Amino acid sequence: MEKPSVWDILRSGKAVGADTPGHDVYNRALEECIEKRRRYNTLPLTSEERRAALSDLFGYEVDERTKVVPPIHCDLGFNIKLGKNVLINYNCILLDTGEISIGDNTLIGPGTMIVTANHPFEAEKRRDWSVSCLPIKIEEDVWVGAGAVILPGVTIGARSIIGAGSVVTKDVAPDTVVAGNPARVLRTQ
Repeated sequence: MEKPSVWDILRSGKAVGADTPGHDVYNRALEECIEKRRRYNTLPLTSEERRAALSDLFGYEVDERTKVVPPIHCDLGFNIKLGKNVLINYNCILLDTGEISIGDNTLIGPGTMIVTANHPFEAEKRRDWSVSCLPIKIEEDVWVGAGAVILPGVTIGARSIIGAGSVVTKDVAPDTVVAGNPARVLRTQ
């Protein structure tokens, strides 16, 4: 039987460490992303060149109405799936060790962190920088306020609003407004 790839291990929710077979592939992907991010974030580009650079970073043709205001920071790039007419504002961090899916017409405020990666609780297991991940799904027509933090494994339902500075630790139902740390329901729409 064929050994699972580093990507298969991560998608299964298990940890990958320095001694995991294929870890060099993971490290190479991180390095490639750094160069693609640098181009997108720092070079003077026309809007067409910027969309091409973003498409290169994410690995697919990004919708022409989608806008990602630089700088943006991500681990791999290719695990970020954006719908149509998405706005991601300045200084967002998308740690896409796991898949991040953002639906159509969604607004992501500046300074937001969307974090799929996690590390082991046991100190000894963190010494080799082991990482695991859980995907994050943000459905369509969501508004995420500035400085929000969305943690691994969370799904945010359609048409929901995440208050600025909130820390989202669990799923948010559709048509719900949440805020706080941890985020809690303020009202349903």
